[in-house]
Amino acid sequence: MARTRINSKSKDLLSDNGSVLVSVIDGEQIHLDITLNWLTSLSGFTIVCKIVEADSSNLNWLEEEMPLTEVAGGVITNLVILDTDPTDNTFKIVIPESLVNAYATQPLPHKPSFGWIGLEIADTGTGSAQQIWKPLRGLVEILYSPTEQV
Repeated sequence: MARTRINSKSKDLLSDNGSVLVSVIDGEQIHLDITLNWLTSLSGFTIVCKIVEADSSNLNWLEEEMPLTEVAGGVITNLVILDTDPTDNTFKIVIPESLVNAYATQPLPHKPSFGWIGLEIADTGTGSAQQIWKPLRGLVEILYSPTEQV
């Protein structure tokens, strides 16, 4: 029987669909519907979702580069979670219309601003009996909107 090397990346016991790209327009307020298929009830669970401002200031827009670092001292936005029925496995994440208002780099017609989004779900256990999942992570692209100009 063939064996793989101990440092092989051929099988991951925990997997997901990869990171996501959420593209919003400056000034939009978006509700993202989330269903956690491996759970039946979120009663007592803790749900946290944040967006961290990415450093978009020196990106090469012609090459469509993506950010690699956070803005030092940048904006961290705690997103509102709407859960009208905690006894099911669904809820909504609210991306606010004011997301980029205080960002160091504002979106321009040819230059979006960026942030990273992460979602964390913690069950009701404590200590080593608690499970914490991170089912969504990725990049948020905020596009320019003429209606946001004053």
